[in-house]
Amino acid sequence: MQKLYQILGSIIILLIIVATVIFSFGFIVVVAALVSLLGIYRYFVMKKRSREFKTRPYAHGEIIDLQAQVIDETIQVRKPDEFK
Repeated sequence: MQKLYQILGSIIILLIIVATVIFSFGFIVVVAALVSLLGIYRYFVMKKRSREFKTRPYAHGEIIDLQAQVIDETIQVRKPDEFK
């Protein structure tokens, strides 16, 4: 009888380990699928939004092209008299 209980105990432990591995693998697959679906959803939403805002030529903000001389002159004009 003792031998039977040892065999049954070993089988139960083995089944618990196998079930844990299968559950972990399944969980990883489900999370990877959800992340992929979220990425695809965000890609299509961004693509759809980009069509709505085609009137603006720049993607983010406004581009200001100033020469270095203009910037230096502006800084000199705005400085207090004691720092000139």
